[in-house]
Parts: sequence; structure tokens; C-alpha cells
Amino acid sequence: MKTQRHVHAMRNLALAGGIALALAAATLASCAGGSKPQAAVQPQPQPPAQPPAAVAQPAQTPEQARLAAIEKASDLLAAGKADDAAASLGTVAASQPADSELKLLQVAALAQAGRLDEARAQTDAVLQLEPTNSKALVMAANLARFDGDEKARKAYLDRGMAAAPQDAEVLAAWGQFLLDNDNPKAAEDAFRRSLAADGTNPDAALGLGEALYAQKRYADAEAALDTAVSLDPRSPFPYSARGKVRYQRAEYKEALADMGEAIALDPESPWLYLDRGRMLMNFGRKEEAVADFSKAIEYEPGYFLPYVFRAGLYEELGRDAEAYDDYQAVLKVQPDYWYAYESLGAVTFKLGRWAEAATDFSKAFAYNGSCYEYAILAGLSYLRAGNAAEARNWAGKVAPTIDREKNGLYWLMLRLIQDQNDMSAELEAKLQAEKSLDTKAGMLFYLGEYWIGRGKTELGTRYLTMSQEMKRVECLEYRLLVPELRRLGIKTE
Repeated sequence: MKTQRHVHAMRNLALAGGIALALAAATLASCAGGSKPQAAVQPQPQPPAQPPAAVAQPAQTPEQARLAAIEKASDLLAAGKADDAAASLGTVAASQPADSELKLLQVAALAQAGRLDEARAQTDAVLQLEPTNSKALVMAANLARFDGDEKARKAYLDRGMAAAPQDAEVLAAWGQFLLDNDNPKAAEDAFRRSLAADGTNPDAALGLGEALYAQKRYADAEAALDTAVSLDPRSPFPYSARGKVRYQRAEYKEALADMGEAIALDPESPWLYLDRGRMLMNFGRKEEAVADFSKAIEYEPGYFLPYVFRAGLYEELGRDAEAYDDYQAVLKVQPDYWYAYESLGAVTFKLGRWAEAATDFSKAFAYNGSCYEYAILAGLSYLRAGNAAEARNWAGKVAPTIDREKNGLYWLMLRLIQDQNDMSAELEAKLQAEKSLDTKAGMLFYLGEYWIGRGKTELGTRYLTMSQEMKRVECLEYRLLVPELRRLGIKTE
């Protein structure tokens, strides 16, 4: 459903949102128990010669101090000052050491401030005194999840299930663990049990919808997520999850509306822009998708996938120079994403930057030595760059590694690049018998490029035209063919 990086980042965001909600809920709960405002009393006139005496303010009670600290922390969090919120809660928590709820609220603020080690240490301190505190166990499990410590996460949840097997929050956290570990059916059961224990638990309703989505039970998932939205209408996550479900149900207008609502609620979430961008891309709304991927990059420049999608769209829109920059960015943030070398090679080839194309295709071949198309394109790029000697050396190095019986066409093409003569008869005879239309169209493209590289542009153009007529539009070679024909002044469809 998401990449691992995406899942991790969504976890971060979900935890931060949960912290703010926890503090807000605590504030409201405390306010509900406070004194009611009194009706205004009209002041009695006083003799001018006797000014009113100063009225001493009573000292705050512990509960009033607690309420003030929570309200202050809530305001600080809303202002993005998580460190200050943690400090405010820490002060009052120190004065009321028996109040574990205050300590857990401080833990939440610490986590939102990115002080994860402190948050985990303080949660463990609470559990030292209250080993069966279900809220602390769920908090500890969530912090471990946030920290990527799955072993500790499961240990906390095992303790929670043993201590409070019917607790709604414990069951919801257990369901999320099962869902994260690819067991959606068991997760569904846990979320249903959580909702049975507390029908107002939005995490359980959201988790149930996602568990049903994972099982491709889209109608049931949508119903569960309708409930999640109604229980937590100010959270972006139920809308985002429901948008994905509605997309699968071909409810495209509604899917985009949900994604728009999610973004409105959390306008700085890169993952929401990424998800909506993918929808828009699939709808063919390319410019809008580019805008969403650009937003995703703005808010999370260290994640590679938005660059990949945006680069592909730039290519489709004919903006190859911008695509080149994005593929370079992909390799900067995700060096092991070697597919970017293929795309870089394609873009530099289309731009006529032949030496770069040769380097890119040779790097792609180094990662995937069974894809002889990369080796051939590297050799042809050297030839187009005017570096006949490098083309010869490259082809001479690769050709001997190919099984001629299994991959004869590729071997013959590389030998032609190596020998750089006009003896293509054997290759063309074998090409006539080739049954794979993709392979045949690719070889016609290679022959066209070979002859152009040898200075026989008219002959090369004929081969390129034959390749185009086969309309193998999904092939890498077709991706290169159309701009090449345009460069030669030949009309393309």
C-alpha cells in the first residue's frame, strides 16, 4: 500500500497528531470539571474618600495548577513549541509525582519535540511504578514503533494484552501491530474487539478500514472509514484512507475530494500530496500531478519517490532538462535506486548529450548485467558522441560475456559496434526470424542509430522509421525513438 519510507513517515505524523489530540482531550476533560462562571454582579458605589482595599488572590490548588499547565501546553503545541510544552508539563508533573497522566502527557510533548530517548525513558519510569498501566504500555509501544524498535514494541503490547485484554486502546494498538506485520485478518479482529469495547475509538475505526482495504474488501472498508471520519473529522488520516478505498471502487470524484480534505487538514504533509499526485497522474491530469509532487518534495526533499514520478511526467510533457535534474536528485537521496540510471540515460540520449548517455547506460548495465539493451545503448551513445574507439572497446568487453546461442541478436549487434563495418547481413537475417515484436522493434532502432553514428543518416532514418511503424510504445527504445525522429525533422504521431 505504501513504501517502507512512506509508512515510517506516516507513523511520525500520526504520532504527532495523536499527541496534540491527547493534550486537547485532557484539557477539555479538566475544563469539564472546573467551576462554572458566575453571573456578573453590579458593583455598589463607594464613598470617594475610601478607596477599595486590595483583594488577596488565593493560591492555586494542585488541580488548578494541573489544568493551567495542560492548557498552556496545548497552546504551546498549537504554536509549534513542543519543547516549551514539555517543560511546562514537566514542572507541574514534578510537583505532583503521583500523577502518571501528567507524566504521559509530558512524554507525548517530548516525542513531538523529537526528544525520543527522553520520552521513552520517562515512559519506562512510569511503568516501573505502574507496570500494568495500559495507557503507558500503549504509549511505550507507539514510541517504540516510532523509533523502529519492533522487538520492544511487541514486548510492550504483549504486556498490555496480558494486563488489559479488553482495553480499547490496547486492542487498537495490537491491531495496528498485526496490520503492520501483514496480518490484516487478525488485525481486523483486534480492531473489531476494540470498537466493541469503545465504539467512539477513532483509531480502531481507522485501523479496521485499513485492515479491510488490505483484504480488498473495499465496500466494507469504506463503511468503516465513514465511521472513522465521523468520529475524528479533524484528522486527515481517515479521509486519506477513505480516498484510497474510493479510488479502488472507481469513485474518482469522491476519492479526490477526500484527498483534498486531508490536505486541507494537514497542508504540510508530503505523503498526502504524494498520494493525491499519483491519483492525478493516473487520471492523466499531468500538470496538477506535477504540482502535487512538487509540494511533496518541498516538504520532504529527502524522499526519492516524488522525484521519480515528477521526472516521468516531465518526460511525458517534453520537459527533459527538468526530468534530468529530478533523476539526478533521485540518485542523490537514494543512491541504490539504480533504475534512475536507465532514465538518466534515456533523458541524456534524447537531449543529444551522448557522452553522458553512454556513462549512464553503462552504469545501468553494471547493476543489471542481463539487460543487454543497456550495453548496446551505451555503445551506440559512444558512437554518436564521436568516440568510435571507446565504442569499440566497450562492445569488445561486453560481447564475450553474452551466450550467443541464447542471445544471438544482442551479440551480433555488439559485434557490429565493435567491428564498425557494413557487415550487418547476418544480424538482419536473424532479425527477420525474430518472433518478439519488442525485440525486433528495438533492433531496428539500434541499427538506425548505428548507421547514423557511422555517418549514414539516410539509411539510419529508414530503420528508425521501420521501428516506429511497429508502435511498441512501452519499450525503452520507443521512448528514445520519437525525439530522435523529431531531431531528424521527421513527423511523428
